[in-house]
Amino acid sequence: MLFYNIDKPSPEEVKEWMKINELSINSASEALGISKRQILRFLSGETSPKRVHALAMQMIWLINENKRNISNKEVSYQKNKKIKIIIK
Repeated sequence: MLFYNIDKPSPEEVKEWMKINELSINSASEALGISKRQILRFLSGETSPKRVHALAMQMIWLINENKRNISNKEVSYQKNKKIKIIIK
């Protein structure tokens, strides 16, 4: 998830970021440490997120992506196999 212009993400990119990370307006505002009203301003295009917001969004995406990879990874443990060698 990379923004086309890191200095000025578009409202569509912010919406996509929220969708990918399964965030509501409340959870997105908590994750970024900003008010719900500010998130709504980003989504409406009234104001554009600053670079610091875009970087924080990317960091949240990376953390969530790593969590998904870890939980999806199936670790299979093989039982110890014994090899019999017949000695005559």
